[in-house]
Amino acid sequence: MIRTLISAVSGALVLLSASAQAQSTPLEVSYDPSIPDMESFAGYDFGEVITPPEDLQAYLRVLETAAPERIRVFEYATSWQGRTLSYAVIGSAEMLARMDEIQANMQSLAFPQTQSAAQLDAIISEQPAIVWLGYGVHGDEITPGDAGIRTAYHLLAAQNDPTVEAILDNTLVIIDPDQNPDGRARFVHGFQNALGLEPQADRAAVEHEQPWPRGRMNHYLFDLNRDWFTMSQPETQGRVREMLRWFPQAVVDSHEMGGDSSYFFAPSADPFNPHISEAQRAAQEIIGRNNGRYFDQLGYDFFTREIFDAFYPGYGDMWPTMQGAVAMTYEQGSPRGLVWRRQDGSLLTYADGVDRNFVASVSTAEAVAQNREFFLRNFVDFRRGSFVDGGDEAIVLDRASNPWNSERLARSLARQGIEVQRLEGGQALCGARFEDGAFLVRFDQAAGRLARTLLEPTTELPADFMEVQEERRERGLGLELYDVTAWSLPLMHNIDHTLCRRAPGVTGSRVGADDAVPSQIASGDASYGYAIAWTDAGQAALILDLLREGIAVRTSEAEFRIGDDVFPAGSAVVIRHGAPPELDFTINRLAREHGAALVPMASSWVDEGPNPGSNLFHQMIAPRVAMAWDEGTSALSAGATRYVLEQRYGQPVTIIRARSMSRADLSRYDVILLPEQGFPSYSSTLGSAGREALTRFVRDGGTLVGLGDAVRWMSEGDSSFLPLQRERAADTPRDAQDGDADTVDGVILANDDEREAREAEAGTMPERSPGALFYVEANPDAWMSSGYENGAAALVTGSNIFAPVPVDAAVTAVRFAEADEVLAGGFAWDEFTDQLAQKPFVVQRRMGRGHVIGFTQSPTTRAYIEGLDLMLLNAVLLGPAHSSVLR
Repeated sequence: MIRTLISAVSGALVLLSASAQAQSTPLEVSYDPSIPDMESFAGYDFGEVITPPEDLQAYLRVLETAAPERIRVFEYATSWQGRTLSYAVIGSAEMLARMDEIQANMQSLAFPQTQSAAQLDAIISEQPAIVWLGYGVHGDEITPGDAGIRTAYHLLAAQNDPTVEAILDNTLVIIDPDQNPDGRARFVHGFQNALGLEPQADRAAVEHEQPWPRGRMNHYLFDLNRDWFTMSQPETQGRVREMLRWFPQAVVDSHEMGGDSSYFFAPSADPFNPHISEAQRAAQEIIGRNNGRYFDQLGYDFFTREIFDAFYPGYGDMWPTMQGAVAMTYEQGSPRGLVWRRQDGSLLTYADGVDRNFVASVSTAEAVAQNREFFLRNFVDFRRGSFVDGGDEAIVLDRASNPWNSERLARSLARQGIEVQRLEGGQALCGARFEDGAFLVRFDQAAGRLARTLLEPTTELPADFMEVQEERRERGLGLELYDVTAWSLPLMHNIDHTLCRRAPGVTGSRVGADDAVPSQIASGDASYGYAIAWTDAGQAALILDLLREGIAVRTSEAEFRIGDDVFPAGSAVVIRHGAPPELDFTINRLAREHGAALVPMASSWVDEGPNPGSNLFHQMIAPRVAMAWDEGTSALSAGATRYVLEQRYGQPVTIIRARSMSRADLSRYDVILLPEQGFPSYSSTLGSAGREALTRFVRDGGTLVGLGDAVRWMSEGDSSFLPLQRERAADTPRDAQDGDADTVDGVILANDDEREAREAEAGTMPERSPGALFYVEANPDAWMSSGYENGAAALVTGSNIFAPVPVDAAVTAVRFAEADEVLAGGFAWDEFTDQLAQKPFVVQRRMGRGHVIGFTQSPTTRAYIEGLDLMLLNAVLLGPAHSSVLR
């Protein structure tokens, strides 16, 4: 019934604009009737209907059946909701017959150090360039998907077309029509529910207003365009794996933007990541000029070199760029439905967007085909140049500093095609000693530029770009940055590391992406039980599994020592008495699964610190965790937090709509999480009734945890949960004027400095951090800081800085480091850095029988700050253990 309604409506839509019918075939070409078009497959033409994700995939299979010698379809991932992700490889019959050979040749070109110059020349002379066209990584950016399947049809069905023939003779085109099927399905479902008799162009119409969480994100509400080096989601994992099989020379990541904009294509905006080569920038220019030629001929508006920069390596264009591709973001103004009225009164139709994305796709493939050898040699030179640019430098990751995270990071790098070597312990390298082993990453390798930008503490912003930003700042304008400025993986994984100006002359065993994590199970008498050090998130994951198995665990709030083994605060013991008879088998099995460390205990005697029978030990429970959801919360924060707990640590999370929190039976839970606020805020969705319900929950022994901006709501009003206050900018204080508000005292301004001081906004907040990493330090007397004796790094975004908390009001468990040491990586203005120093990062407060915990910056952003996972688990596991609830 819906299909019938949608088709009828789309037929009416064509009559809305005289341009719609004319633009349905923007390129003059005749098509082979033996290749099924969209009309014969789905009953509508390209661009008339928002094709659901399952039909995008099915149409590729229809094309494969019709022309199996020129198109092959491969499944590469399955989404969380069970939807298939596929890509099509399209080329001439001759090229498709050589597909395995072509793929093998690309591996040779990608690792040029394995080939002689003559061998590389021979391969390039016969090798097609690989063009990868990806569409709709954000599920509510809808026209790219239909443009993708239209491009596939065009390449297969166009007859006697010189452009298509050149593309098929000189390239293999890979088309991934739907990078986010779960998000697209969510958008289509909402759109169809809102659609009436005919589509509405009014931007206020419900069909353009997506309900929370919108279709942009995948099932776990991740922005997949920020997940490329994190690879937390199955969609990204599959794409990375396939890109490393094909190593494309040109990549398009096709998006949408606001409906009042035209079309963006490369060249990218400043800043450019310094590891991008000049040849890559020149190649963007070649493609951009060809796109501009097509758009001019068809009367399509476009713009370049604005907004969409090429700096952050986690984008869908930047990660392939760091592998050697010429990768670009394309952005089409979105109708967010079938028709959208722009501010100037003109109509933007779905067909318009499909047309433009389709034309840009064909133009890009043509530009690469016309410059096949240039793109191939550019790719080889980039990969070979990594050996030169990397010099003899390297980085060594200290396994002992964080065994769980260092093992995870080593495998993640290997999964991205970066060579990582495992080194044995007891070695002195680059001025540091590594007693318990290390991981070595050399920068003189084919993926060396990617390795460097991911692992160095800071990727410097270009000096000329920063000069412009300084000038803008003086004029009161903001930073021209599209994303964060810091992403150093050793910092974000809380791993001690050493940069080597000369790579050490040692070799180790190469780390594989799927290697098992080695465990450390000490031998000895376990008559009494086992001790588990609270040193990393892998140890906490082991304890979570033990609790779910029904095995009793106690945690210590003070350090203790058994022989030579020192167990920091938070460490746990498992007592044999009362445990299941299969305790040894179970705990050793789980320790091996997590690569965890166990120390057997012959008795409860300890050489220093509390014994397990002390009141300083607390019984742990398998926590029952709930989290606020839906309106009022940030979808990205809620999704990332849920993902970290559920998928990384196996902790189920019950999601409760924020508006329902006041009606829910919160006594069923031990921990309630408030992710960052969205729009509307918690003041609207939780309200006073929700605040009262959460207050009862905490006073009765629950643990309430607020993340990032949620702390603002938790600190509001007379009945606040936390005694936190946001600071105004330190350099712009101004007292309110006394007397009549309509008049102020007159002043004489002698110069620009005095004028600027008067023009400064009264009570302004600190300048926003664009996203930098800052060191945090632990309060050793707070259980929330357990496992962080040596501190960590936190990602700071926005302008929230909170004033120091009086010690009699709450405990600052973790605070930012001193001003001369606080900035760990990335960029922030000096004034912001100085003001942030020594301010609260984590605050804990006893309230009745329970606890309130506030993170002033979220530890779960994008699920990529893994070094803070243990701190989140402190709240989830240690919070209930330290409550006074009667069980």
